[in-house]
Amino acid sequence: MKPSDHKKKKTAPQRGFSLIELMASLAILTIVVGVLTDGIMQIQKKSASDVNKVGVAQESRQFMDQILRDLRQAGYPGLALFDSATGATSSSTFVANGLISFSSTAIQFEGDIDGGGVSEVYIQVVVPGSGSCPCTLQRGTTSKANYLSGGTPQYYTELDGLMSQNVFTAYKYDGTAYNSSTDSLSNIKNIGLTLYVRSPHADTSYSSTVYPTTTMVSEARINN
Repeated sequence: MKPSDHKKKKTAPQRGFSLIELMASLAILTIVVGVLTDGIMQIQKKSASDVNKVGVAQESRQFMDQILRDLRQAGYPGLALFDSATGATSSSTFVANGLISFSSTAIQFEGDIDGGGVSEVYIQVVVPGSGSCPCTLQRGTTSKANYLSGGTPQYYTELDGLMSQNVFTAYKYDGTAYNSSTDSLSNIKNIGLTLYVRSPHADTSYSSTVYPTTTMVSEARINN
């Protein structure tokens, strides 16, 4: 090779990217970034959806556990636990009479639920003015002494987003369903609870009109 040829090759200008190549690279990069961004957004939506579902389930479980604990104290301490010499009667403030009223949407019972004496416990479904759910489940308590003197409980909202008004079911000693037309309250031995609850937040990973829901079913034996 001649020295002049080698010099020409060393000084030849370097060719860069053409405009078309730059545009193609930019388009590919835009697509990749778009795919990654969409993937991250989907993950975030799924995470938010899972948080909503877990939140609804936890809130429902906490309420269910509380009511089951209360129901197991219904009727305690009953009249049978007191010596007749004490003069105790069913109207004594220290005697719990168990279930006082029952329907599929509301119950009232007496029991020493916290070691502080006999209380009147009320649990009821509150239906909005529209007449349809989502509804609210409220709980109220007051001492039996206050109840006998005409006092009323202060209610607190325990659960929102209730989608069914039929929360309570009752069963007799033989396991058959309680019939309010033919059976007395004293026949009731078990009370079942069914919670069908909907999250207030839509599941955006699917649709802006789809809401996560949870259903819980349990049962408590009462001293009635």
